[in-house]
Amino acid sequence: MARHEVFHTLGLRRKLLASRLLQPFMLFGIGALFVYAFALDDAALLGVPAMTCLLVGSMRGPFTGGNEAEWVRHLEKLLRSERDRLMGILDSLEEGVVIIGQDRVIRFMNPSMTKDFGDGVGIRCHKHLRGLEEPCTGVCKLPDVLRGATERWESRLPDGRIYEIISSPFADADQTPCMLAAFRNVTREKQIEIELMELNQLKSDLLSERTKELEQISKDVAKLKEEKRRIIRFLSVITHDLRAPLSATQSCLWAIMGGYAGAVTDEQKDLLERSTRRIDGLFALIADLLDIPRIEAGQLVNEMEEISFNEVVERSVDSIEGLAKKKNLTLDVDLPAVSPKICGSGRRLQQVVTNLLGNALNYTEEGTILVRATDAEDELRVEVLDSGVGIPPLELPRLFQDFFRGSNVKSDGTGLGLSLSRRIVEAHGGKIWAESPCPEIGRGSKFTFTLPKRAVSSPTAEPGIASDKVRRNQA
Repeated sequence: MARHEVFHTLGLRRKLLASRLLQPFMLFGIGALFVYAFALDDAALLGVPAMTCLLVGSMRGPFTGGNEAEWVRHLEKLLRSERDRLMGILDSLEEGVVIIGQDRVIRFMNPSMTKDFGDGVGIRCHKHLRGLEEPCTGVCKLPDVLRGATERWESRLPDGRIYEIISSPFADADQTPCMLAAFRNVTREKQIEIELMELNQLKSDLLSERTKELEQISKDVAKLKEEKRRIIRFLSVITHDLRAPLSATQSCLWAIMGGYAGAVTDEQKDLLERSTRRIDGLFALIADLLDIPRIEAGQLVNEMEEISFNEVVERSVDSIEGLAKKKNLTLDVDLPAVSPKICGSGRRLQQVVTNLLGNALNYTEEGTILVRATDAEDELRVEVLDSGVGIPPLELPRLFQDFFRGSNVKSDGTGLGLSLSRRIVEAHGGKIWAESPCPEIGRGSKFTFTLPKRAVSSPTAEPGIASDKVRRNQA
């Protein structure tokens, strides 16, 4: 073979070798781009050992023997193996990979890209990917990438899908400038972001609305409290002014009844006695009305002291026992053997027990009334049970309101007894409630209140007051 023919043959082989060597490096660039773009962390899968063999083989291996044809075959085998490995990586990627030439014609699509968009190799990208007849210059970054820039952007397709696209310049096997792009479907992520934004906006709107409602409620509560204070002050002034003339009137009536103004007939005396009883009722109402502002103002704190609760109950029972005998009712008292010591106002707590017992008397025509105290570890529990007519269910929630009176029995009370009892118990840090019918006997009513126990000295037995059970029967 002539010298020039040998050089010509070697030149063709070098061109062939250069073309074959360039293709795996292009694929290597694709793999490297995905490692950068999607953090696949698969650099070890990109054939680095084989590429190292290529570099080492240029200095040793078959070429050292001078057999150029064998060396080329060896490199072709390595390159095919490397190409197959890299193509396998591209085929297994969930992200779509596409190569687009400067003429906007699609030159390569991996299976994920084909699955999402269909096979579009040989078709212009704007036609295949977006269904447009003209290039989408306002969206596509192809011109910038061909000038050497790496671009990252989002693209919304006409069907509503959203893709995150990362592109980089790339040279095809024939050295034609191209764009290598990776497509990742982020439609669901964007939907979640939109839903979260809408949810946050809804939460913000609701919070703003509730804040305005709370502010209005706060203003209304403040207004009601101010109105309540005014009413209490008004009641305090009125009741105080009423007491003096009523006292003078009652004194005059007593003087007339005593014969100081002349002889009084039996009929006149009966009328005078009725008048004094009416005045006594007004005095009771005035006392109750005066108690409300005192309790609301926290004046009970000044009356707090260590008291024996058994004594409180005994005094209340003594004041009500005569009325129970008149109605032929049995009044039972069940108290702890050792009288509990609590910190409270004995006079006010006696008022509570007396109110509850009087209420039971008014609503019971026959049977038994029981007052029971239980000394627990951290509180004192007091119960008043009766076998009377009970309380209508609709009236239970209103039972402790001011001036409320039951509809099922006629009573001469002021309607303030239970509301005052609630205020007194709450001023002691306790709670009061009612049940009807009584759970233990299936009829009547049961009133219960609790009082927290304070740090007081150890209780001691009090002869004559504490007992396992005291039963009082009619005479």
